[in-house]
Amino acid sequence: MMRNLLRNSVLLKIMLGVLVVLMYAPPSSAIAGVRRRAVRRTAIVVGSTEKSAAEKQQAAAQQQQAAAQQQQAASAAAAQSAAAASQASAASAAAASQAAKAASSASQKSPQQQLQELQSLYSQGLINESEYNASKQKILNSISQ
Repeated sequence: MMRNLLRNSVLLKIMLGVLVVLMYAPPSSAIAGVRRRAVRRTAIVVGSTEKSAAEKQQAAAQQQQAAAQQQQAASAAAAQSAAAASQASAASAAAASQAAKAASSASQKSPQQQLQELQSLYSQGLINESEYNASKQKILNSISQ
């Protein structure tokens, strides 16, 4: 009788089916848990690649800033060297004008003073004998003219 009751009852058949499904099928919470973990992993991986891309962009920006600073330093150094070159050319021009003034003042000095200066240069060893004789001859020729 019990067997007949089990065979004929729809409710019992449904319950038996549910029990079989529960026994052999994995629990739905486990499937959902796996899915949640997979989604979390994907989000973490995507987030870390986004962070890596942001870090790469930041490093590239820092490299560009460093290159710009180096370029500014190079241009500043070039400007300083140009200024130093202009100062050097100005100094050489000033020295040339002083030399011209000295030459003109030498012609304004008396021949005796020129000969004394020439003698002192020779005695100090600043000029050799041939230079001394050539300069002395020029001074003497200027006297005779």
